[in-house]
Amino acid sequence: MNLPANLRFLRKKMGKTQDGLSSELNIGRTTLANYEAGISEPNLETLCTFSNFFGVSLDDLLSKNLEQLTKDGAYDSEKGALMAPQEKFTGVPKVITVDEKGNDNIVYVPVKARAGYLLGYGDTGFMETLPTFRLPGLNNATYRMFEVDGPSMAPNILHGDRLIGEWIDDITKIRDNRVYIIVHKGGVAVKRVVNRLTERGKIYLKSDTVVHRHEYPTLEVDPSDIMEVWYGRLKISADFSEPAEVYHRLADLEMDVMEMKKMMTPGKDLTK
Repeated sequence: MNLPANLRFLRKKMGKTQDGLSSELNIGRTTLANYEAGISEPNLETLCTFSNFFGVSLDDLLSKNLEQLTKDGAYDSEKGALMAPQEKFTGVPKVITVDEKGNDNIVYVPVKARAGYLLGYGDTGFMETLPTFRLPGLNNATYRMFEVDGPSMAPNILHGDRLIGEWIDDITKIRDNRVYIIVHKGGVAVKRVVNRLTERGKIYLKSDTVVHRHEYPTLEVDPSDIMEVWYGRLKISADFSEPAEVYHRLADLEMDVMEMKKMMTPGKDLTK
């Protein structure tokens, strides 16, 4: 547990002595010293007091080495928030391709190329093997198209659909309950995302499916495991299936009403 070291680091970061902090939080100096030395552990109420005072989540306070993360640039000790590794989310993707006029192409990543993409997304040679194209209206940004695999996002996004994503250069820009393509150590995921970086230092990947919900539980992802983030902008689908069962029920009802109207001719007694 990193609590003792984190308490010492955060206290010194705020320029406070043990006497000063213990007085401000109404905690005995000896008790505070024991917490920082790892001799004793605070109860939940005291942990919450530390969390609120330093502006740090309980998870970060207990499980993260905040001093080391601050040195690595992965933690903002002023805001009390874990930051995404900057080399992964600044500028543009590691490899982009352009047409003869210098415009960014849209690189297409089919399902069969996903495994290779996880290893070769920064390799010019590999990226040049993938198909590229351009679409009108997709300008002034960098886009990439990914083929969807599986029913986890049905019925909104189906297996075999193609989703075009816009490059996101800062993981903190992720908006709740929007569809993103998250390229992380576990694979390439097309999911609806919940951003809890400030509160828990994590993002959560949710599936839309109801029928297959038990097969696709919500995933918790650490920002350090993320290589790329693409915001879903456009879906290309070859699916022309009929609407859901409710539509068929309404259609049947409509047919029944039409038959009833035919029977209800003027002067006809329907009770006979």
